[in-house]
This record gives sequence, C-alpha cells and structure tokens, in this order.
Amino acid sequence: MKPTLLLVEAPGPRRELLSLAFQGQGWRVLLAAGVEPLVRALRESMPVHLVLAPAGLLTAAGPLDALREALTAAGAALWVEAPPAEQEALRRPGVPVTGFLSASLSLGQRVEAVRQALPPDAREADDGRAPLRVLVAEDDPVYRKLLRLALTPFRFELLEAEDGMAALELARRRRPDVVLSDVLMPRLDGFRLCLALRQDPKLARVPVILTHATAPDELDLRMAANVGANGFVRRAQGDDELVATLLRESRAEGPLPAPVPGELSTEPHLYSMVRQLERRVGLLEQAERTARESEERYRLVVSGSYDGVWDWDVRDQRMYWSPRLLEMLGMKPEDFPGTSEAFLARVHPEDRDEVASALARHLEQGTPYDVSFRLRHEAGGYRSCVSRGRALRDAQGRPVRMAGIIGDVTEQLRLYREAREAVRVRDEFLAVAAHELRTPLAALRLRVQGTAAALKHEHRVAPERLERALVAADRQVQRLADLVEGLLDVSQMQGHAPRLNLEDVDLGQVVRDVVLRSEEMAARAGCLLVVRDVAPAVGRWDALRLGQVVSHLLVNAVKFGPGRPVELEVQADADTAFLAVRDHGIGIAPDRVDGLFRRFERAVPTRNYGGLGLGLYRLHRIVEAHGGEVAVTSIPGQGATFRVRLPRAGPPASHA
Repeated sequence: MKPTLLLVEAPGPRRELLSLAFQGQGWRVLLAAGVEPLVRALRESMPVHLVLAPAGLLTAAGPLDALREALTAAGAALWVEAPPAEQEALRRPGVPVTGFLSASLSLGQRVEAVRQALPPDAREADDGRAPLRVLVAEDDPVYRKLLRLALTPFRFELLEAEDGMAALELARRRRPDVVLSDVLMPRLDGFRLCLALRQDPKLARVPVILTHATAPDELDLRMAANVGANGFVRRAQGDDELVATLLRESRAEGPLPAPVPGELSTEPHLYSMVRQLERRVGLLEQAERTARESEERYRLVVSGSYDGVWDWDVRDQRMYWSPRLLEMLGMKPEDFPGTSEAFLARVHPEDRDEVASALARHLEQGTPYDVSFRLRHEAGGYRSCVSRGRALRDAQGRPVRMAGIIGDVTEQLRLYREAREAVRVRDEFLAVAAHELRTPLAALRLRVQGTAAALKHEHRVAPERLERALVAADRQVQRLADLVEGLLDVSQMQGHAPRLNLEDVDLGQVVRDVVLRSEEMAARAGCLLVVRDVAPAVGRWDALRLGQVVSHLLVNAVKFGPGRPVELEVQADADTAFLAVRDHGIGIAPDRVDGLFRRFERAVPTRNYGGLGLGLYRLHRIVEAHGGEVAVTSIPGQGATFRVRLPRAGPPASHA
C-alpha cells in the first residue's frame, strides 16, 4: 500500500517544496491548512499513515478533542515539528503526539525522518517507479561527496563524472532524468556541456541545473539562458535550494527551448574572457581558503601547545607574548608592556646577561638561539624555562623579526632531581647492603676456616674451643638471616600492609621476653636494660610483629647509646597501650626527625654506623597496620625517646 501523508502547512513555497519532496518518494500527500481541515481529511481520506503538523497547531484548545478522536479512528501517527525547547511543553495530556521533528532539519533529513516514522509495511511499499536518475558533473571531489550526502535521503540513482566531457559520454550511455553541472570544469565546462546536451536529440529534453560556488551575476544568468539551462543555483553546504530546484525540474513539463545549433549568442572572445576570469577568481578563492585554514591551524597549535610563543619586531623593539605564555607566568595581557626590555626584566638577574648575549649572537652571527633561564612568576618565585627562536632577515641579511617558543620545565626539573636523588639513594643502599652482607659472611668464613685448620693439623680439638667457634658461626648465620628477612619483609610491605595474625597478646609480656633475649647483646655493648614500669596491657595484636617492634627499638638504643642505660616502660588505659624506649646516646638532629621512618632514611652517616636504613620503616609499617602510631623526640647529644601507641581493640578492620 502506498504511504499516505497528511501535511498540515499554510499555502506557500515551503508547503509546495515539502509536498514535492514527499511525492518524489512515491508517497501520496494530502494537504490541510488548519485543525478543522485536518480533522475533515482524516475522516474522509482514510487510511492516513502519518500526520505532519507544526507546533502552533496544538496551541488552540478548542478542536483538540475532535483531533484526538480523528487520529484514533484513522490510526494515524501524529508527528509535530517543534524546537527542542518547546517539545516538553507540547506533551499535553490527551493529545497523542507520536514524536517530534526538529525545525532545523534540512530537506533531505526531513524526508529521511518521515520515512523512519512511517509504519514498516508502508515504508517498504513500492509503487513500481524507477528512481530518479541524477547525473552529477563536478570536478571537486569534496563537494561531490557533500552533494552525494545531501541527495542520499531521496533515494535517487546517482551518476558521477569528474569533468564535462566524461559527463557527456556518461549521459549518452545512460540517459539521466536531471543533470547537475558545475560551470567551471576541465575539458568541457558546464555551459558547453549544457549546449552539447541540447544539441543531442536524445538528450535535448533532459533538465540541466548549473551550479557554482558564488552567486550568479547577470552575465551568468544570461549565458545559462542562452545555452538552454533550466536553472543556475549557488551551491552551499546545506544545498536545500539546489535540491528544491532539482525536484521542481524533474516534474516540469519540459526544458527550455534549445539554442541555435553550433552557436553561442555571446561573442566567443567575451565568453573566453569570462571563463578565464572565473577560473582566476576560483584560484583566488582557493588560495584565500587555504590561507584561512593555515591561520586557523596555527591558532589551534598555539592554543593547544604547552609552550608559550613569542614574536619580536627587532626594528621597533615590540614583543608579543601568546596567552599561554602569559598564563604560564600568572599574567594578564595588560601586565606585559610588550617590549624586549620588559622581557629581560623578568629574567633572573643571574641569567640575564647570558640571555641577552645569546640574543645578540643570534642576530649578529646567526648562532642558534637555544637557552635555559628562569622567569619571574607574577605571584613571586621563578619558573625554570627553555627557549628557542629564529630570526627572519631582509634581502640584505639584516634581522627584522624574531620568533620562538618558551617552555616551562620547572616540573620536569623537579622530577629529574627526584629521579637523580632516587638513583643516589639506591646506589648508596646497594653499597651499604653489600657491606652489611659481606661483614657476617667474612666473619663466618674465618670461623669455619679456623675450625677446619685446627681439625686438620691437630689430632684432637678441645670441645670448648669447638663450641665457641660454632656459637660464633651461628651468631653470624643468624645475623645474615635477619638481614635477608628484613629485606624480604620490606619488599612485601611495599605493595601492601604487613599480614597480621591477631590474638590476645600482653604487651608487657612481649617486652619482658625481648629484654630477656637481648641481655647478652646489650652486655656486649656495655648497656644496662632498665625496665621501669611494665603494666599488664592485653590487646588484639600480632605477638611476633610486636616482638619485632620492641626488638628493633632495643637494638637501635644499644647501637646509638653504647655504654649507657636503656629504659623501657609500658602503660595502658581502657582503650590504648603505650610503649616507650629511651636511650642516652647521640640523639637525632632536628632536621632528620621528619623523614626518619622512610625507607633507606638515616639519621647518621653510613660510614660511622652500619645498617640498611630499613628498621624504622618496618617498625612504622607494623605499628600502622595495628592502627597505632609511633613518634620520636630527641635532643642531640642527650639521647632519643621512641613512643608507640597501640589501640587495645586491634586494627580498625578487625572490629569494623
């Protein structure tokens, strides 16, 4: 069944054009100029598949009941043309609006939107007519593609040719229904193509529409009439006017009369001159378009670049700074006077002479201008920058202008310094780790070699001597094991918190056990372990990890306070347990306290004290995993006190 549309539109060119476009698709089109004619048409002309109406139709409250009844009886879908801002307001209760069409749609988009709105069975109906065959003669591939997109919704059969001669040959092989031809084409332009078609008996009655990028003047229109063209249309990106002309001419009774064979009624030399002028104008327009695109591309590059751009007129000493450069220095356009002196005034005093000399050498000798310097920020302080530039010279080689970029590398320098510091710390750690591992290995090797030599050269070795050697070797093996375990532990702590085996643990008992195990180590250093107050403090903790915390605090205290007492104290209240370990050693410098718990951080030089610089980091991570805190207070030369606070309920995650 052929689709039937009911178009509600006031009489005029727009209604005529829409009706023509819809009929060109093989659809039956009914017209109405208001609500009452619409209702009458729905009742008398059923079936109607789709009603297309403007937004103003629904503003009248009176006939809406009748409209609703007529739409329901006809089974028609109501589509309303309205801008997006008005669509929600038009969804009035009781009015069966099926959908909306935007008022800004092109003619082709409107045809396609109506096609999609039709019921599927009506949409696929075929009236048996062959599609309109349109021959497009156009040498510009970009516009040819745009024209193809504009004509696609109309379901035409498109034939394309790149010049007038190819279009003429194609038309003779496959007779078109309409020809769209650009007037400026190689080999055969649009005027002569139209003349050739009019002089061919088989093609004489084919409508020809000429197109051009500019509006036709009086001479263009006269020449179009002389060669028998049906119309002359300025092409634009939307091309609704061109499509409208094509639709009208495809249904017209016939073409204009053919001209006298073999002649143009304009003088040949005038015709040739006009074509040359047209070609030159086209070339100028192309050059202007290219220049505009190049300028726009430059603006986009400059605005999107992370570097600032500067341009210096050497003759009058005026200097331009791009918005990005001003933003980089926290400035507004009015803050920069636009002179080379103002630029140099913002350069750091220590860098100013070098920058001025580099500019002078480039202008006088052509030496590459590539410098690093610091520029003052409007908020204070300086930004580290790099700049490159090049001078433009006149015919005599004198510099007249210089332009370049300035990039802010402050952040890159900071990252570079951090990376360099990280490499330094890594290398220092590797050296210390090698030393720490080598020392017990050397001692162990000496003990083993000595025992082996004694067993080889003596028939009998005193058991006491052998026992001492084995005890010493075991101590060095244990030291190696502790070092390796510490390294593995720190590696695991990098990715996640230490794993805890939580149970009810008495912190006081943990301290007493560690003190008992550490008495021999403290005695070798001449330290007395003093347990001042150890109150019962039971909490949900990991006993092994707490033992590591207490043990490391004791080892540190003995290491940095040999020959002096080390005091331990445990206190507790209802919610929290407190551990304090105090030594009377060398203390910690105030500027080293803040970073003391970071990896590889040291409060003393490596050459004076051993260790990997990982103990306090491990301690801090263990206490942190328990939901606690660790802090240190120290006076250089008088010792240090480490205080650990632990919640007795355990880590927050364990009782959340």
